[in-house]
Amino acid sequence: MQASARVGRGIQERLGLRTTSGFLNWQRVLPHDEDEVADEVQIFEYEQQLDRAFLSKGSIIGLGFALMSPVLGMSTTINIGLDNGGPLTIVVGFLVCGVATWLCSLSLGEIVSRFPMELHGSSAMLAPHGYKLPCAWFTGWLMLLGNWTMSTSITFAGAQLVISLITMTNEQLISESFIMFFTVIVFYLIVTIVGLVNWKFASIVETVNKVCVYWIIYAVIFIDILLLLFHSGRYRSIKYAVTHFDNSRSGYSSAVMSFMIGFQQSNFTLQGFSMLPALADEVREPERDIPKGMSAAVITSGVAGIIFLLPIMLILPDVDVIFSNPKLLPIVYIFTKSTHSMFVSIFLVVMILGNLLFSGIGSMTTSSRAVFSMSRDRALPYSQLWSYVDVDSKHKVPRNSILLSMGVSYLLGLLALISTAAFNAFMGAAVLCLCSATCIPLLLVIISRRRALRGSPVKVRYRLGWPVNILSITWLLYTMVVICLPPKVPVTLKSMNYAILVYVMFLAGITLLYFRWGKGNFILPLIGEENRANTSEDAIQMQHFEDSK
Repeated sequence: MQASARVGRGIQERLGLRTTSGFLNWQRVLPHDEDEVADEVQIFEYEQQLDRAFLSKGSIIGLGFALMSPVLGMSTTINIGLDNGGPLTIVVGFLVCGVATWLCSLSLGEIVSRFPMELHGSSAMLAPHGYKLPCAWFTGWLMLLGNWTMSTSITFAGAQLVISLITMTNEQLISESFIMFFTVIVFYLIVTIVGLVNWKFASIVETVNKVCVYWIIYAVIFIDILLLLFHSGRYRSIKYAVTHFDNSRSGYSSAVMSFMIGFQQSNFTLQGFSMLPALADEVREPERDIPKGMSAAVITSGVAGIIFLLPIMLILPDVDVIFSNPKLLPIVYIFTKSTHSMFVSIFLVVMILGNLLFSGIGSMTTSSRAVFSMSRDRALPYSQLWSYVDVDSKHKVPRNSILLSMGVSYLLGLLALISTAAFNAFMGAAVLCLCSATCIPLLLVIISRRRALRGSPVKVRYRLGWPVNILSITWLLYTMVVICLPPKVPVTLKSMNYAILVYVMFLAGITLLYFRWGKGNFILPLIGEENRANTSEDAIQMQHFEDSK
C-alpha cells in the first residue's frame, strides 16, 4: 500500500518561523517551554487517491465563505428573525453568533491541525482505548448526515428564491397551490447542476471557490448601495436598525426566549465551517490551510453579514406588510416594497442567486468528500462502490460519492411535496448533526486535558485554550437546544418544530447500523498496527486481507 503522510513541512524548514494572528499561534517552540512540543502532525497510512493540490488555501477560504454566505443564508431565513424580535435579533444576534462560531472554528482548527483528516478520524485518535470505534462512528455519521441535509437546505432555499423571482414578475404565473411543486422541480435542476459541476467540471472548482469571495463582497456592496439609493420611503434610524425589538408575531411573552429562537437564522448560516475538514485529502498542507481557512472564512462571513444586514434594517418596511404575500420570500418583498422598481429588485435577487451557485457547488463538494472518507473506512455498505475514484480523469474526483450525495438530496426534496413541516424538520436536524459531530472531538479534547493536542502546528495559545474549548462546547450545546424550540406559539401540528424527532431518528438509525454493520466492518484511521488493533476482530481480518492483495 502506498503511504501518504499528512505532514507539514519539516521542523528544519520552520526553524525561526513565528507568525501570530489572533488567538492562533504558529511559531517555533523553544526547548524550555514545558507546555508545548515541536510541531507534530499525525501520519495516516492511506493511499493517496484524490489530488493533493486540488484546493489551495485561498480556495478553502472561498469555499467556507460560500458555505456561510450571509447574503444567501440570512436572506432566505430572515423570516425567523423578523418573527422573533426584528432588527435587534437579526443584527445583534448575528454578531454574537459570529463571535461564538469563530471560537468554535479555533477549537476545531487545532484538532484538524493535529489530525488533518475528516473529523471521525480525529475522534478516533482522541478517544480513550475501547471507545475509539464508537466515537469515530458517531462523529463520522453525524457529520455525513449534517453535510447531506445542509447541502439540501442550501439548494432548496435557492429554489425558493428562484420561484419568488418568477412570481415577483407575474404573481398569476404560478398559483399558490402549485408553488411547492415547481419549487421542487427547480430544486432538482439546481442539485443536478451543482452535482455535474463537481463531477464533470472539477477543474473549475478551484476557480469557483476563489471567485466566490469577490462575488459575495460585490453582492453585499451592490445590494446595500442600491437599496439605499432607490428606497422611496422614509429611512429608519441607526438606533432602530440595531436596537428595535418586537416579538409580537412570535406569540412568546418572553423577549429573551424570542431573542434566543431568533438565533436559528444565524446558526443556519454560519454552521458550515465544520464541513471543511472533509477536504483534508485535497489540500497540500491541510494541517495549516484548513484551520486558517476555517477561521478566516468565519471572520469574513461575520463582517460581510453585518455590513449586509444594516442597510436592510434601515429601509425595512412594516413587518406585517412583509408577510402579506405568501408567494414571495420576505427578502424579495422587502426589495420590491422598498425600491418600487422591478428592474432593481430583479437585479438584487439575481445577485443573491449568484451566491446560490457557489454555495451549492461547495456544499456538494464537502458532502461527496464526507461520503468518500467514510466509505474508505468502510462505514457505509457497498463502501468500495462509494469510495471509487476515477483515476483516468484529469482531476481525480469521487464520482460515485457525488452521485450518492445528489441522490440523497433528490430524496429529501420529495419531503417538501409531502409535508413542509417534515422537510423543515430535516433541515433543522442539519444543524443538530453538525453541532453534535463537532462537539464529540471537542469533548474528547477536554477529557484528555488537551494533552492530545500537544505539538499541533496551529494551536490556540495555552492559557486561552481551555476557556475557548469550554465556550465552544457550551455554544454548540446551546445551539442544539435552541434549534429544537418552536419558532412560534401557540404550537400546532403544522407549526411544530420536529427537528428533535428527526435527530433522534438519525441517532437510532446510526446506532442500529453500528451494531449491524459498523462493529464488523468499520475500521479506524490507518496509522499502523497499534491503532488497527483497536478495531473489531472481523475488521482486522478484512484489513489484513486488503493489505496482502
